[in-house]
Amino acid sequence: GTSGGNTTDMIESLSLMEKGLINPAAMITHIGGLDAAKDATLNLPTIKGGKKLIYTHIEMPLTAIEDFAEAGKTDPRFAALDKICRKNNNLWSAEAEAYLLSNF
Repeated sequence: GTSGGNTTDMIESLSLMEKGLINPAAMITHIGGLDAAKDATLNLPTIKGGKKLIYTHIEMPLTAIEDFAEAGKTDPRFAALDKICRKNNNLWSAEAEAYLLSNF
C-alpha cells in the first residue's frame, strides 16, 4: 500500500531505496497470514506500528516483530523468526521471509 503520496513521491522513494539511502524493511512492524488479513484491515487504525505484511498463502496470526520472542515461548517457529530478526537489526529480512515460507 501507500501512505497517500503521489506518483512523484513514489518515484522519489524508489530512487532513495535504489541508492540505499532508505531501508523499506524498517517500515514493516507486523507479519501475518491470510487468516489475519480481515481483522488487520478492519482494525488498522487501532493497531500501532507501521506496515502490516500479509502473506496470502500461509496461516499465521498477525504478530508484531517485537512480539516474536514472546510468541516463541509456545511456538518455536516464532523463536526462530525472533533470532533471525534480531540478527538483522530487529527488521524483517529476506532471511526471515525464507524461513517463514518454509515453515508456516
